[in-house]
Amino acid sequence: MKKLKSIKKEVVQQIIDFIAQYTGNLEKGGTVIGISGGIDSAVVAAIAKEAIGKDKLTLVHISERDTLKENKISAQIIADFIGVPLKKKNITVPLIGLGIYSLEPIGGFFAPENIKLSYIKKRFNKINKNKQAYINHISGKGNKQYRKDIAYYETKARLITVVLYMYANLENKIVIDTANKTELSIGHCIRYGEAGDIMPLADLYKTEVIELAKYMGVPEQILNKPPSPDIIPGITDELAIGLPYEKVDQILLCLEDKLHEKEIAKELKINEKEVQYIKKLCETAKFYTGIPVKLKLKYGKQI
Repeated sequence: MKKLKSIKKEVVQQIIDFIAQYTGNLEKGGTVIGISGGIDSAVVAAIAKEAIGKDKLTLVHISERDTLKENKISAQIIADFIGVPLKKKNITVPLIGLGIYSLEPIGGFFAPENIKLSYIKKRFNKINKNKQAYINHISGKGNKQYRKDIAYYETKARLITVVLYMYANLENKIVIDTANKTELSIGHCIRYGEAGDIMPLADLYKTEVIELAKYMGVPEQILNKPPSPDIIPGITDELAIGLPYEKVDQILLCLEDKLHEKEIAKELKINEKEVQYIKKLCETAKFYTGIPVKLKLKYGKQI
């Protein structure tokens, strides 16, 4: 991937400079990072520590009714690795007030995790015929029930952003967005959900972030944990997308090099339909990357 293996030190230094520069430019006292328990937030936190010092970091783990126990444990492991106390905030009550859990019960409040996981996977398999669930997620299409599904998990992500900015306001800090290039390219992110002021990983594919995580010494428990959005129990990133990150990133690199679909399939020894699928995701995602759309007025004619 982009010869990253030979330039990890230089990439980390660029990210360090980027975080330090924008924290200073915006005259902020540090950064707030949402710690979900995954690799992206672990890498960002580790590099931010080098950039501005751990005393200027605020790490926040936001949980709710459907947060899996393993993700809470992983978030604490990351905080311990960074050496910064982990602030914890539970948003179940405001989500109840918004009526979110009534949109997708998932077995109720007191159902064991295995029941929730079973329910979600059955539901996902039912709506994911021909891999349409992910396309519908990006475009917001689908029937009335599917739109409820989207509201169910996207609202959670947006409320997480609200909480992160609450801490940022209180402490005069910026919020770091941990999205990577793979997520941005195929729309694996939620508009205004877990968003931030700067994106230090925006030019790194997911597999490159994993390489950086190894370089930064991120604990094995985090490296070996399947990436997931942590807002839908049991739905990992790769299950939602339908392909492993290694394959997605290889296809994205080839598309970036303007290779034809048939060439990509031949070079990577994969089915051409997989290439077409990722290409369609990229094309669909492009419509949303410029949101909010700003009107540029034309003054050539009098109104």
